[in-house]
Amino acid sequence: MAYNLKKTLPPLIFTLHLFLHIFLGARGWTMPFELFNLMLLLTNFVVMIILMRGSADFLLGTGVMILIAGHGLLGQKLAPDSLSSGAVLTVNILTLYVGIKIWQNLPCRHFAAFAISYLLLFYIFILRMQNAEALFLLALLGLAATARSFKLLAYFWALVASFSFCQPYSWEALIISFFFLKVMFSLRGKLYFPAAPLFLVSGLLLLFLVLLPTLALMIGEDSRSMMNILKLPEVRDAIRLTAITATISTAILAAFCVPLAYALSRLEFFGKTFLLSAIDIPIIIPQSAAGIAILKVFGSQQFLGETIFNFAGIRFDGTAFGICLAQIFVGLPFIMKGAVAAFDSVPPGLEQCARTLGASSFGAFWRVALPLAAKGVAAAAVLAWARAAGEFGAVLFVAPFPETAPISVYNRFTAAGLVETAPLVAALLFFSLALFFLLQWSIRLLPSTRREED
Repeated sequence: MAYNLKKTLPPLIFTLHLFLHIFLGARGWTMPFELFNLMLLLTNFVVMIILMRGSADFLLGTGVMILIAGHGLLGQKLAPDSLSSGAVLTVNILTLYVGIKIWQNLPCRHFAAFAISYLLLFYIFILRMQNAEALFLLALLGLAATARSFKLLAYFWALVASFSFCQPYSWEALIISFFFLKVMFSLRGKLYFPAAPLFLVSGLLLLFLVLLPTLALMIGEDSRSMMNILKLPEVRDAIRLTAITATISTAILAAFCVPLAYALSRLEFFGKTFLLSAIDIPIIIPQSAAGIAILKVFGSQQFLGETIFNFAGIRFDGTAFGICLAQIFVGLPFIMKGAVAAFDSVPPGLEQCARTLGASSFGAFWRVALPLAAKGVAAAAVLAWARAAGEFGAVLFVAPFPETAPISVYNRFTAAGLVETAPLVAALLFFSLALFFLLQWSIRLLPSTRREED
């Protein structure tokens, strides 16, 4: 039966091709005497002879004959000229060859993914897009190169999706997608929870929407524009002031909040729950309300603000002191929550052992609790510094001048618009992210309460 099929199917395909070639040509659907159509008919005849002699793979040969016949009768309608039509046919034959090899040598799921990918590419570049035949050919070549591996196929589809549906942010979407795929393919652990990867994917989708605007702004701006904007004296002064005030504010927060966090971690007292909740107030209230609240108490026309100015000569509204005060206000919850959690992770029994060995209460804190909590405390300080450096609303009300970096961006936007402001924002993003990741990397060098596992 198989022998008869190999002898009868190729002539049947060629006869059907020849009949439809004549019939559709007579109806005006195709041009039967065009050189390209005659070459397709002749090629099918040659392939038929080769298959009948048994000199080629039967499955591949019959597939090639069907492709040639279908392309000669219908496929040319989808191509603008004979050259493009021939290129489409050639790449489709290559794709057919790859598909057959996948069918013969790999599990069925690989072939199913390959077939579905081909249909989706056909829909995207031929049916959905206009004049995208060249992209379709390139996509088929990419599919043929990656279809043998699900991992490579996933990266291929990330590339296709980024440049097909994420215009004009294709490169940004590609970078984020490749990173997320790397995360997914590196999943490992002692226990495998089937629901966890699904939760990870859903979270990464949301994170994609958060990262895309940031990356689009950073990549979309010309480096020369960013360098030119950084050469402006007012911009350099704003960045310098932001870095100085944020560092001072974080140092003040650390000096007062780290001991307080230790006390909250080790002591139980009436109102502790309320105090822990009150720490979150700067997060809850709007930034503008925070600025007004600070002015209401520490403004130069208010009792406390006037008293401080008379005794210490310190004025908050419209000065760097006011900037630090606003930054301390908004940064306090970040360092407090992190520091309390860090000290909670240190077993109190270690300090008790130090006390039994002769250490004082302060010595046990300084030599045992603080070093072991240093990584968590440092991480909390970094978050507080980043929050202080990026504060806008409260600083705008308390001290709009001198300008910090966020205030400078706002003033430039209102005066010159989005196009003139984008290079400054991109430069600030590069500077902030570089510094933030440097600090995060430095934190890894600190000791931890968690035992490192092999």
